[in-house]
Amino acid sequence: MFNINNNILNVDSPPIDYFNDLLSKNSNSNYNPISFGHGIPRFTPIDYFDFNNNPIFEPSSYKYSDIRGHEKLRQFISNKLNLKLNVKTDLDNFIITSGANSALFKALFLKLEQGDEVIVPSPVYFNHIMAIQMIGAITVEVDSIEKNGFQLNIPEIINQINDKTKVIILNSPNNPTGAIYDIYDIKHLSEICLKNNITIILDYTYEDYIYGTDYNPLQDFKSLENLIIVGSFSKTFGITGLRIGYICADPYLIDNLCKIQDTISICAPVISQNILLELIQSESKAINKNKLSAEFSRNKLIELIEIIPQLEWITTNGAFYAFIKLPKEINSWEFTRDLIVNKSVLVLPGTIFGETWKSYIRIAYGAVDSDEIDEGINRIKNYLEETT
Repeated sequence: MFNINNNILNVDSPPIDYFNDLLSKNSNSNYNPISFGHGIPRFTPIDYFDFNNNPIFEPSSYKYSDIRGHEKLRQFISNKLNLKLNVKTDLDNFIITSGANSALFKALFLKLEQGDEVIVPSPVYFNHIMAIQMIGAITVEVDSIEKNGFQLNIPEIINQINDKTKVIILNSPNNPTGAIYDIYDIKHLSEICLKNNITIILDYTYEDYIYGTDYNPLQDFKSLENLIIVGSFSKTFGITGLRIGYICADPYLIDNLCKIQDTISICAPVISQNILLELIQSESKAINKNKLSAEFSRNKLIELIEIIPQLEWITTNGAFYAFIKLPKEINSWEFTRDLIVNKSVLVLPGTIFGETWKSYIRIAYGAVDSDEIDEGINRIKNYLEETT
């Protein structure tokens, strides 16, 4: 008999791995596989950057760094966030982590004890739920307002706040919907959280993917008293495999986060930090290349979805995801499985982002080119015509 922490046993297995495996082993061999599954940008540094220094030959790549991460990286992200925050940050406000998922887990581990409650607007990125469950806290999902483009339901969030509420997670731009939450709603929520000693953790992974509007969810925060920002360099620079992100918080929290960092990973991967030290010289080039590609794919997707009567997409202005509604009688998990088996196209079912969304699918369009979007959506269209 194996003894395993019950918190872990109660967590579902990662769903993307299941569907990737299905695409690899059980898809229709008559079609080349097309994946709208993983949320990754299309271009990597190979496509936009010439390295002056090869980090493989840098001796420090094979040693530990400071627990907090390289000073130049912390200064880089501090400078970037200082353009958006009403409070100035410096090196002491940051710790570089092994990805944004790691950052979020560490921030939650810092703030939560067994039985504490975390409010999450739904649809919600499933790794957020997994982290909360592993720590032994309780997830309180509050459905976003679908007709308003999946905006926050502020009255219901307020209604769910009680003495056990310790954290509210905001992911904006949002995965899986692409929603950018209204800045006045965020301001209102931050004031409520400050009065009730609740921490907002803002997952700011997709900060550089905003379309058609200026957007700054940080503009009304005047201190870091009840705000922790977690973010990623992966989407900005196309380096998802390097696993490098950050936490921004009050220095007292950073000091205590160092205890968690040292225990779990000691530091972020140093070779990844050294690669990023090169790439930050070309941030605008990286953003422009990947954002323009994603924006083109988004516009193409809008055109294609509009002519498929069985699909409904309330378009949103952030990230690189489309959260698309199927006909009500279709179960999205079964649809996703059967679409892979019959048409070799991978999407993700809405149920993994919250039980309310069982008739939705998520299409990640950041990594695909125009031809793949044309072909993939055409296969979805054909499959719907054949089965509905």
